[in-house]
Amino acid sequence: MLDDLIKQYPFPSVPDGTTPWNYTLGGGGREMIDAIIKEDKPKIMLEIGCFLCASTRRWLELDPNLIVIGVDPWDEEGLTEQCRRYIGRPNLTRAYPDKETQLQFVADVESQTPFLTAMANILDYQDRFIPVRDYSPAALYKIAEIGVVPDLVYIDCTKQPDELEVSHKLWPNARITGDDWHWNRAYGYPMRQVVNNFADTYGFDVEADWATWVLTKK
Repeated sequence: MLDDLIKQYPFPSVPDGTTPWNYTLGGGGREMIDAIIKEDKPKIMLEIGCFLCASTRRWLELDPNLIVIGVDPWDEEGLTEQCRRYIGRPNLTRAYPDKETQLQFVADVESQTPFLTAMANILDYQDRFIPVRDYSPAALYKIAEIGVVPDLVYIDCTKQPDELEVSHKLWPNARITGDDWHWNRAYGYPMRQVVNNFADTYGFDVEADWATWVLTKK
């Protein structure tokens, strides 16, 4: 089943000299996911929203047997513009405080494309990463149709209930986790509302630490 998915979404050829940027927007709390990977030993992890695959690299480094399926359209124009907006702002300067480094970061993402920049970041783990370059939640149905069943799901994309609802529908026994718990205080933390509403509807407990949230069946 995984072989069928790999045939449909093979790891690309990354040109020599492609610069990897291990840059993440993660706001903390990913130790909760680390613990699940170390203690529960999931065989297959589904990451919905990968950006430059810094978090993906983190998961893969934790367990040499873990296979990660990454779903992301890796939209060239949108992600490049997103990176450009980080220049001079705290989200980027925490990792790369030097202005020249920030400009090089954006230049590389633009010239290399966000997709190949992300793949360069996990090139050493290409035998355990399947890049499903497609939009969610439609891609989730495609994965399920092939017969792949993830043990762990990590959601870091739109701040809507779609991925939660579809993931639970397709893989009711998967552990569902995600990011953006602390996103957008001005609008009342939208992702908290999404996760809490889902948990109330389907009977889950919610544990959160900074940006990260984890659902556990009651």
